[in-house]
Amino acid sequence: MKSKHLIYCLLALCFFALSSCGPENVDYANKVVGNYNVKITPNINLKSDGNSFPSIELDVETVGTITKDDELGNVTIKIQGVNGLINDIEMKAYCSGLGMNIEDCTYAGMISSSEYGGVDCNITLKNPTTTISNSKIFNWNSTVTGQCLINFIGLEITCETSGLINFELTPITE
Repeated sequence: MKSKHLIYCLLALCFFALSSCGPENVDYANKVVGNYNVKITPNINLKSDGNSFPSIELDVETVGTITKDDELGNVTIKIQGVNGLINDIEMKAYCSGLGMNIEDCTYAGMISSSEYGGVDCNITLKNPTTTISNSKIFNWNSTVTGQCLINFIGLEITCETSGLINFELTPITE
């Protein structure tokens, strides 16, 4: 009976030792660092006092960068604002073998709308993990919650917001 326990303990120790060995430590942050063309497509729904208003929908094309913060896989995504359309956006992320895990962040700034003009937003972006590939193309949807101040037929209205913002990043080739 004691020999069975000894064998089981040795097997458990072997499995533990083998599972702690992994592939070479690849620096995933280096795979994402660079300059990017960025396309932002918000689809934000607006509600106030039970009333729905037309959604904010537009396409914004701009540029951005992903820079490495440290040797632990942390990076910063900076998206340049476009005057009159959208302000700068900054996100923090962690890169690993599972992908680029983008932290939730806030955006307090303007978003242009053909319906409302400049919309003053204070929103939270719930960001996902996006796949890291050798092509350095990133595409993700961020879930939006928060509030926006709109000008609807001359009235300033604070609306609860929900919806998605799609981000597409493609590398700039020089």
